[in-house]
Amino acid sequence: MWIFEQSLPIIIIAVIGGAILAGTMLQTGKQLFLYLLIGWIAVCSLLLALEFVIVTEGERIEAVVYDIAAALEANDVEGVTECVSVAVPNLKDQAERQMKLVEIESVKVKQNLEVTINRGSTPPIGIAKVNVKMTGHLRGNEVMDGQFATFLVLTFQLDPDGQWRVISYQFFDPRGEQAGEITPPV
Repeated sequence: MWIFEQSLPIIIIAVIGGAILAGTMLQTGKQLFLYLLIGWIAVCSLLLALEFVIVTEGERIEAVVYDIAAALEANDVEGVTECVSVAVPNLKDQAERQMKLVEIESVKVKQNLEVTINRGSTPPIGIAKVNVKMTGHLRGNEVMDGQFATFLVLTFQLDPDGQWRVISYQFFDPRGEQAGEITPPV
């Protein structure tokens, strides 16, 4: 459910509803609105607690994106390839080859991470779109530092073991998909 994807909608609804009830209580002076306000705070607190407890499919995909970023930053080839589906073995091989060529120093996933899920497909497919900035250098050439900024589109598949894994990826100009696909420097 959309309400459990982020806590911000719950907080906004809680503040608006609380302000209306508090204002009404102050205007009328009726004790009923105090009890309604207390109940409203309790319900909104429960919704916030549920939001933190319930992990949606979109949040699971977001976690994989951050796992991939952490594995890239640690130059952990196995950590990256664990996030790639066994359905596309050539993608695992490609990731291993590219990681052997570069030493990654930092990976920054920007705040615009957007996940959509297509439940109509079998198996379900998820798409994560986000701006990413990587800094690193070619192995053996530590003098030449490089930065690579991109709008990354990762396509995920829900594998039989219940884990979301990458089945394809595309690099676009940092301005987004409409700006055109780009080729990574390695």
